[in-house]
Amino acid sequence: MDRAVSASSSPPRRLKGLRIVSSLTLVSRFLGLARDMLMAGLFGTAWVFDAFTLAFRIPGLFRRLFGEGAMTAAFLPRFVKEDRLHGRPAASRLFAAVARRLILWLGLIIGLCECGLLAVWWRAGLSPRSALLAELTMIMLPYALLICIAALYCAALNGVGHFSVPALLPVALNVVWLAGGFLALQGRFRHPDQARFIAAAVLAGGCVQLLLSVRAGAAYGIRLRPAEPDRETHRQVNVLFYQMGPILFGLSITQVNVLVDSLLAWFLAQPSAPGGFIPDALRLTEGTASALYLGQRLFQFPMGVFGVALGTVLFPRFARHAAQNRRQELNEDIVHGLQLVVVIGLPAAAGLWLISRPATDLLFLRGAFDAEDAVLTARMIAAYGSGVAVFCGLLIVNRVFYAAGDQWTPARHGLAAMLINLVLDVALLPVLKELALPAGSVLAGLCQLLLTLNALRHRFLTARFGRFLPVLWRSGLGVVLMTFACRLLHPLLPEESDLFHRALRTLGPVAVGGAVYWAALSVTGLSAARLLSEPFPPSASSSPSPPA
Repeated sequence: MDRAVSASSSPPRRLKGLRIVSSLTLVSRFLGLARDMLMAGLFGTAWVFDAFTLAFRIPGLFRRLFGEGAMTAAFLPRFVKEDRLHGRPAASRLFAAVARRLILWLGLIIGLCECGLLAVWWRAGLSPRSALLAELTMIMLPYALLICIAALYCAALNGVGHFSVPALLPVALNVVWLAGGFLALQGRFRHPDQARFIAAAVLAGGCVQLLLSVRAGAAYGIRLRPAEPDRETHRQVNVLFYQMGPILFGLSITQVNVLVDSLLAWFLAQPSAPGGFIPDALRLTEGTASALYLGQRLFQFPMGVFGVALGTVLFPRFARHAAQNRRQELNEDIVHGLQLVVVIGLPAAAGLWLISRPATDLLFLRGAFDAEDAVLTARMIAAYGSGVAVFCGLLIVNRVFYAAGDQWTPARHGLAAMLINLVLDVALLPVLKELALPAGSVLAGLCQLLLTLNALRHRFLTARFGRFLPVLWRSGLGVVLMTFACRLLHPLLPEESDLFHRALRTLGPVAVGGAVYWAALSVTGLSAARLLSEPFPPSASSSPSPPA
C-alpha cells in the first residue's frame, strides 16, 4: 500500500511522529544551547557578536520565507494531494519542478545581493563594525539557498509521513557549527577572524543538511530530476508560486518582526549615530542585538521542542482532512492542537520567566560574557518567554488556513501584526528601552492570534469555548501552584557562583515546578499522557486511541 494512503488511514486522534520530532528537536536545542554558550564565551555581547547574529538572521529569514515557511505552506498540501490521487511519480515531478524554480529565483536574488554587498564593502568606506557585518553576510548568504532546498525536501518527506530526517537537520547544523567554533577557539584567531571562520562553518553545515535531505528523499522516490515538467505540472507550479505571495506575510511574519527588531537594536546601539540624529531616549545599550538573539534562542527551546514539532505533525493531517473534506476530523485536530498549546505553552512561559536569570548565569556567564550582559539577556528571555503560547498557537491556526488553500486571511492578519509591532517598538522604546523590542513582538503576535482565532471560529472551528475551558482552568491552576512552589524554593537555594550551584538554581525550580504542575493536572483529572493521543474531554464520537 502507498505510504501516503497508509498515513491518511491512521487513527484520527493519533499524532503520529510527534514523539520523534520532539525528541530530535530536543537534542537539537541542547546542541544549540551549547553552540550559543560557545559563542557567548567567545564574544560576550560585543559588536562582533552583534554583527554575527544579524548576519545569520538574513539567511534565516530566507529560510522562513522560501523554505520552511511560505514554500512549505503552499507546497505541502498540493504535494499530499498529488501523491494521494496520482501516486509518488507524479508527486516527485511536482517536487522537481518546484525545486528548479526555487533554485533559479533564489540563485538570482542571492547573486544580486552578493554583488551589492561586495560593491558596498569595497567602495563605501565602512567602519570596521559595518564592514564585518557585510563580510559575514556575504559568507553566510549562500546558506539560504542550501537550507531552502533542504526544507523543500523536508516538506515532501513530512507529506509522506517521514519525520526523522527533517527533524535531524538542525542537529547536523549545530554539530558542524560547534566543530567550527572549537576549531576557531583552538586557532587563536582575533575575534573578527573567529567570526568569519564560524560563518564558513555555518555554510558547511548547510551542505551537510542538503546531502542528508537528498539521500532521504531518494529513499522515498522524491528526486530532483532534470527533465522538464508536463503542462499540468507547470500550471501547478505557477499557481503554487502565486500562492506564496500572501503566505510570505502570514506564516513568516514573526521572522520579519524579529529581523526588524534586530536591525533596530543594531542601529540604535551605534556608538555614534550618523549625524547625531538619534535621540537619547531611543538610544540602546551596545550588545542589545546579541542579547535579543540569546533571549530568542532560549524562547525557541520550548517553541521548537513542542510548538514547531506539533505544527510539523499536524500540518499534513490538516492538508489530508481538507483535501478529503473531512470537516469533523479537521475540527477535532484543531481542538486537539490548541489544547496541547495551552497545556504546554502556559507553564513554559511561566518557567522561562522564573528561571531567566539563573539559566542565563548557567549557560552564558563565562569568558567575555559578564554580569552586565547576563542582566540584559535575562530580561530578554523573560520578555520573549511570555509569548510561548501565543506563537505556538499561531503555528497551529495559520496552518489550518494554508491546508484549506486560504492564504489571504493569515496574510491580512500578519500585515496588521507587522504594523502593530512597528508602532509598539517606537511607542515603547522611550519607556521600556531594550525590553520594548520583545514586548512589541509579543503584543503584536497576540493581536495576530486573536484575529486569526476569530476567523478560524467562523470558518472551521465548530467547537465552542466550553471545549477549551476544562483544559484552560486546569492549566491556569497548575501554573499558579508551580509559580508559588518555585518562589518558596528560591530563598532555600545557595548563592554560590560555581557551576554546580548555578545548575542547582536553574534545574531545581524546573524539577519542582514541573512536578507540581503535572501533579496539579493529574489531581484535577487531566492526564497529560492521554492528551497526546486525544482531545480532552474526548468527543462522544471518538473511537479509542491505539496504544502508543
